[in-house]
Amino acid sequence: MTQFTDIPSKKLEDLVTFPVLIPVKAVSHKQVPQDDFHAALLDVTAQHVPGFHAGLVTIRSSSSGNYYSATLSITFDTIEQVHAVDVALRAHPLVQMLL
Repeated sequence: MTQFTDIPSKKLEDLVTFPVLIPVKAVSHKQVPQDDFHAALLDVTAQHVPGFHAGLVTIRSSSSGNYYSATLSITFDTIEQVHAVDVALRAHPLVQMLL
């Protein structure tokens, strides 16, 4: 019987055809101003994805108002862009978590 651990994991580039729209979710640290969080997400993403603009970012406040969650609607042209955005956003000091 084949077990789950025996199935080789597929790489992203084997699962999708580029260009591809991938929504990326980001969560801020507590008490980060919304404008700062929005600007950081926009700046970092635009460095790696030409044409990325503010209209592609949706931000919501938590029910307690302590943090923000954002959805970035990113159309990636290459797998390298996916990895670059992932690394850059995870390393940014205003980003607590990336999904």
